[in-house]
Amino acid sequence: MIVQFKIAQPKCTYLRDPQETKLGLSIIQHSILLIQEIGFERFTLKKLSESIGCTEASVYRYFQSKHQLLLFLFSWYWGWMNYRIQHEIDPLRTSLERLEKAISLLIERTSDDQRTPFIDEAKLQEIIEQEGVKSLLTKEVDSINKTGAFENYKKLVEYLAELIQQINPNYSYPNMLITTIIEGAHLQHFFADHLPRLTNRSENHQSISSFYLHLLTSSLQTNGKIND
Repeated sequence: MIVQFKIAQPKCTYLRDPQETKLGLSIIQHSILLIQEIGFERFTLKKLSESIGCTEASVYRYFQSKHQLLLFLFSWYWGWMNYRIQHEIDPLRTSLERLEKAISLLIERTSDDQRTPFIDEAKLQEIIEQEGVKSLLTKEVDSINKTGAFENYKKLVEYLAELIQQINPNYSYPNMLITTIIEGAHLQHFFADHLPRLTNRSENHQSISSFYLHLLTSSLQTNGKIND
């Protein structure tokens, strides 16, 4: 076992699990750094192999394409976020407290998790915010979906949707509300960094978290009584 802390990944996101070898971990580590530096469009597996100092063929033993590698990063991030959220909200007393804490964790800037020295979660979060949607918005999304590539994301959405149902059983759109908050927050972070006139910027992006927490509570209150 190469790493003690390991996120279960759908087999369709890799050819060989990179979490199980030293080279595989290096591939993941350097891919995050390189994508964050030059963007996914300019990123290639050849450039990745050059940054690692290995052959391109070695990288292709783990991933058949850069899109599969992005799917791996996408799935890993949501698996890690799911673990983190459930671990941190479990001690809280009410479903509303747990949901609000979960939304804050989803939106706020994260820091590097020392249990995973091969992954910089702060940089990976930036990639998911700016590039993650490219995992979904492809012509092949239906066939990719059938392989289970998006299961970690779906499980997190369903878990938070269940909390909404506990808080307000009459609310009709729990999954839509959660995905709207997640994807909308990603856009607002991007706007705050690059197109500030499209958002209401604050120095620490706290306004983004405040806005979506307000949206959450307002939405649940309009459809009946909130159970705490």
